[in-house]
Amino acid sequence: MSAVRIAQISDLHFGRDVPQVARALLAELREAAPTLVAVCGDLTQTARAAEFRAARAFLDELPAPALVVPGNHDLPGWRVWSRFARPWRRWRSHIGTDPLGATVHTAAGLVAVGVNTARRWTFHTDWSRGRVDAAQLAAIVSAFEAAPAGALRVVVAHHPFLLTGPGRRRGLVGRSALALRSLHRRADLLLGGHVHLAYSGTAGGLVVAQSGTALSSRLKGEPNSYNLIEADGDRLTVTNRRFDGDRFATHERTGYARDGHTWTAAGA
Repeated sequence: MSAVRIAQISDLHFGRDVPQVARALLAELREAAPTLVAVCGDLTQTARAAEFRAARAFLDELPAPALVVPGNHDLPGWRVWSRFARPWRRWRSHIGTDPLGATVHTAAGLVAVGVNTARRWTFHTDWSRGRVDAAQLAAIVSAFEAAPAGALRVVVAHHPFLLTGPGRRRGLVGRSALALRSLHRRADLLLGGHVHLAYSGTAGGLVVAQSGTALSSRLKGEPNSYNLIEADGDRLTVTNRRFDGDRFATHERTGYARDGHTWTAAGA
């Protein structure tokens, strides 16, 4: 595996963005020089055109290719006609990707697949919850089966595949157990957002990294942050970088090691 560096950002929430934090994040990412920027959804607060335009301008300033997936806030909220008849019209117009298909990005030592876990409606009373479906899992598996031997295989989504105590009430992405079974021995890393809390761990032998809100004022008890993920061979490190009022600085670093196809926590 070639050395890979991924900057993971999420929950930008343009419309509730903090310009000072956005400027600091862009400066940080230019210095970090990542292989890929994984943008894990909720680019907007209410899916309005002005918010999408601001998100597009931010994406255009990123210093590396970006793999971008939607979040539940990128749907038209309670504008019923738009939500059900043309839910992704503004996304397609401003972001330029198809939210109904999988997005695949390849680079030396890396295959990343982005899927949309946000849904127009759900049987759950909390419509912010998402799910992954069988067709999406099939697309992910197909991309990874075609990946070069030794490539880091990454799934980029919005809703979480792993929760800690503070975010437990938000709920895992629907069909998470099926997804973990399908991706066992096929994927290495699952990236998500949604809960505005930053942490990492393992689930089903995969590393799961969750990033907080990168640049919005919608904080959930911790500062703005992003994750810098570095992988080389059978070692992977997730470094959470928090905004301290002036710049981003390392808050926590967690190391993982791979034995065969299984990842476990190791020294950073």
